[in-house]
This record gives sequence, C-alpha cells and structure tokens, in this order.
Amino acid sequence: MRFHDKQILRALQGVFLALFSPLGWLVIRLLAGYPLMGELTTNAGIYWYLLLGTSGAFALFGFYVGSSEERLEGLVIRDPMTGLYNNRFFHTRLPEEFARSLRQKQRISLILADLDHFKQVNDKFGHQSGDIVLKAVSKVMQQTARKDEFVARVGGEEFCIILIDCAEKSALLAAERFMQAIRELRVELPAGESVSVSASMGVVSSETTEGSEWHLYAVADAAMYRAKKNGRDQIAIV
Repeated sequence: MRFHDKQILRALQGVFLALFSPLGWLVIRLLAGYPLMGELTTNAGIYWYLLLGTSGAFALFGFYVGSSEERLEGLVIRDPMTGLYNNRFFHTRLPEEFARSLRQKQRISLILADLDHFKQVNDKFGHQSGDIVLKAVSKVMQQTARKDEFVARVGGEEFCIILIDCAEKSALLAAERFMQAIRELRVELPAGESVSVSASMGVVSSETTEGSEWHLYAVADAAMYRAKKNGRDQIAIV
C-alpha cells in the first residue's frame, strides 16, 4: 500500500490537534488549584492515555479525511474512463506550465496524438470495444510517460502530452517513444477479436515556435492533421 502526501499530512495534523487534549485537561486541573508536579506525578497514566488514545484516533480520522480529499480531487482532474488527466485539468495546467517556463527561461513542448481509424473500431465492433481500446491506449501512455510528462485526454480519441523543460529534439524522441509503445499494443476485444492500434502525432516546442500556450497547441494540432493527411501512423513537426 502506498501512502500519499495528503493522507500523511492530515494524519500528522490530527496528531498535532490531539496534543491539546491532555494540555486542556492539565490547564483545567491547574485552574482548580492542583499543583503542576503533583498532578503530573499522580495522574501520569491518565495523561499518557489521553495523549496516545486521542493521537491514534485523530491520526486515523485525519488519514481518512486525506484519502477522501485525494479521491475527490481525482474525480475533478481525472477522466473517469481512462484515468488520464481530463480536459479540465489540461486547460488549467498548460497555462500554468507555460507561465512557469517563461519565468524560469525553460522550453516547453507539446505532443498532440490522435488514434488512427478509431471510428472504424466503433463501427465494426461497437462502442464498448472502442472504450476498451481507449483504456488500453491510455494505460500504455501512462506507463510510457516519464517525470515531467503529463498525459491528458483532450477529446474522444485525442491526447495531449505536456513536456516540461523539453527542447524540440527531446520532444521528437518522446513522441517516437509513445508512438512505438502504441504500435506494440494488441488489444483483445470481447468478441474474440484483437486489434492493433496506431496514432498520428504533431509535435511543437517553444524552442522553435513563438506565441502563447494556445498558439503552441494550435500548431501541434495542425501538425497532427498533417501527419494524418500524409498517411497516418507518423509524427509531424513544424
């Protein structure tokens, strides 16, 4: 089991709040006229019980709260079917990362990928099979992504990858890595059939293309459609 930062943070906050239980009781006893050292010596077991018992209860409650928060956040930023980041997350994250790249004088790149002939899968095998293909492709893209590569589903069968501090040459290598992973995928369908998958990709980098983040996205989109027009299952760059 892997504990996440928010779960640990809320558990620690619960432990911190639990400290006020024995402290609060000690203050009440002191206000009632009991001497400090005598109170601590005589009732040491009670104070340890209050501290450990309350800390354990509050820590468990905090851990539960942290788990619930992470689950709710996941529902907001994740695509429910594929588990990838959703379009809402993408439209928030891309401007943030673009602004950060300008501040830190870094390069940012985008890969826009669209599955080839996906409509034929839906028409021939049905939308349930189409969903299975999307899930399989999404899983392999998640497994292929490296640190500072954020994969989002931005359309029906369209994906965009944000590459942080990534020059054009590295972005092309990343696109080839994703394309090869998709090419090697063989998806088993409920009808006993299996299908292979390919994608057309457009690549753009702020190293060679000026403009806003959405201009970069538009350029990557145009490059992706050029890859489709030129025969699909290939990468196009500005």
